[in-house]
Formats: sequence, structure tokens, C-alpha cells
Amino acid sequence: MQAGPFVPSNAFSSLIIGGIIKINGVQVPLTLSRTISNPAKPILTRVEDNATVGGLPPVRPPSKLPPPDNLCLHVSLEPERLGYGRVGSVYPLRIDDTNQCALPSLVIKVAARRRSDDLAREAWFYEEMEDIQGVAIARCYGFFTAEIDPNSEVLDWAESDADYDEEEVDVTDEDSQSEDDGDYTWSPNAWPHSNTLVMEEFSWEAVFKYDDEREKLREKLRQERRDKRDRIIKPTRAEPASVRNGSNKTFLSVLVLERLGDVIPIDVPLEALKPDVHEIYSDMGRFGIEHMDIRWRNILAAPAAQQSIICPYHGHTHQWRVVDFDRSRKSNYSHSHIESSSGSWLEPLLDGLEQGYVVEPWD
Repeated sequence: MQAGPFVPSNAFSSLIIGGIIKINGVQVPLTLSRTISNPAKPILTRVEDNATVGGLPPVRPPSKLPPPDNLCLHVSLEPERLGYGRVGSVYPLRIDDTNQCALPSLVIKVAARRRSDDLAREAWFYEEMEDIQGVAIARCYGFFTAEIDPNSEVLDWAESDADYDEEEVDVTDEDSQSEDDGDYTWSPNAWPHSNTLVMEEFSWEAVFKYDDEREKLREKLRQERRDKRDRIIKPTRAEPASVRNGSNKTFLSVLVLERLGDVIPIDVPLEALKPDVHEIYSDMGRFGIEHMDIRWRNILAAPAAQQSIICPYHGHTHQWRVVDFDRSRKSNYSHSHIESSSGSWLEPLLDGLEQGYVVEPWD
């Protein structure tokens, strides 16, 4: 890590990374280009008491960043995997160019095969919350992609592919869009649009019904693939429309983030940190962002070796950060409603940790 102030998050237009890919068994550096993110579909409620004034999600605040620069970030991937999940794996990065401008310690989130759409969607949430990067969420230095040879060896893709059902169809999620989405616009603030999910009122029954409908669509597409598999050479990979130039191309996608600290400790008194954790979720709620994945491993300590930015809403620095936004959503729920909803998940989580056990969302 170099001393601050840190370079703006839009300073890099390209990324050269070593240790992430092999061609014919030989590791080669890979150049990736900064790519447009994937806007999430907003959730609208018609319940007046829960909704924002005017009935639309909060508009993204004007960016405070300078004009984008054209720098190239030279890094190497460290072999120690810090974490993994549905969308991809997280690895620490070593900055190779010692003359590089000031940066915090970095990690890279590498999309699993066929999960680029999800990672592009997560990148969009970081952009939405630019004002609280380094405050309540990690700093994000961009979403980068590169077309690669389909036969390339990419990190742990082989391992994750072992569990992948070749008949599975990775249809776009409720918040992912495709090139065939008609009047859908890529503008983050163009709400409402044809792909908005409107709910008369929030209920788990409505969510489950929506999920059932999505699963029926998935099964229909799986069957279509089975019917056509004799004519398919290799499965089509779901990539962001912004980088999908042909169905037979393969893309590697990554998200470059500030490295954070450890998870919340277990079996120790947590009264001192509970208000801070609630406050970072309150910060997110001001943007209409619902995390939708409040879990122990998704709340990490702020970097100890650098200064955090003073929160513009609470007047002090926060000691914790929220990560993983691939399941998040932007809605027109009021700030107070989002605060209350987040609190209802945080309280049992924090109480459980204090008593020595982890409460997961499905418990």
C-alpha cells in the first residue's frame, strides 16, 4: 500500500494482471479493459407508507470524480484465495509497478465462468454508492473484461466447472439484461422501465412467486438446450451485453477492490460496534440500496493501515464495511423502511455472534 491520498477510482482504463491465466500450460499476463457495468432493475412498491416521496428510487448523486484517466494498472495475483462464492473468487493483488500512483492494498474478484453478468451488476452498485466508497463500502477501482481463448486455463475455473451442470442454463437474473431487451436503456437513472418489478406490497410470498416464475423459465430454456444439444458445440456463456460480441466468445471479468480486514469477532461483547454496523447499512439505505445478503462474511473491518473517509451522514469514520452486492437491489422504499428492514436482519446476526454462533439468512 502507498500513502494517500489515493488515486481516483476512475483513473484506470486498463489492467495488466499476471498469474490469472495459462495458455498451453504457461502463465501469461492478461490485459483487460474497463467495461460498462450492468444496471440493476429497480424494485417499486405502491405502498405509500413504505415508498419514497414521488414513488421512484433515489437518483444517483452527481459524481465527484475528475474526468476518467487513461492509466494502466500493473498487478500480479497472489495465490492465496481469500474467499469464494456463487459469483466468483477473491484474491489479493501485488502491485508490480512501484512507480504506480498511490493506492490502498487491493484484491481482485474474479468472475466464475458464466457469472460475468452478476459481477457487472455488482460493479454497478459500487458506482451507485460512489459517495460512500471508503466510508461504508470498499473503494472500487473498476470492472474489467477481456476476451480469452475458450481453451485457456483460468485460475480455479476448472474446479468450479466440475460442479457445473452442462445442461444448466444461466439465464439472466431478474436484474440482468440482454441485448434483446427492447426498450431497456443502460442509463442507471432511467426509471421506471419495462423491466421494473412492481410489488403492491412487500411479502415473501410475492418474492417466492417471482422466483418460481423464474425457475419455470430456466427449466424451459434447459429443455430447449437439451432439444438442440446435438447442434451445440459448447455451452453459450452468459456475459454482459456490453461485452458480448458473439455467442461463441469467452470473456474473463474481474472487479478491483480495496482490501479490507477481518470479519466481526465471535463470542465477545459487541455493544461497542453494533451502532457502527447499523450506521453503514443506514448509509446504503440513503441511496435506496438494499443489501439482500446480510451475512457474517459480508461485513468486514475497515483497513487498519489507512485513514477512512469521514461519513458525510454521521460525522465520523466507520470501522466496518459491507461487501458483496451481486444480490442487492435498488428500490423506492423509504430510507426509514430500509433501515428497519436491515436492522431486523442485523440484530439476530450480531446477537448470535456475541453468543458464539453464526446466524445465516436461511436459519
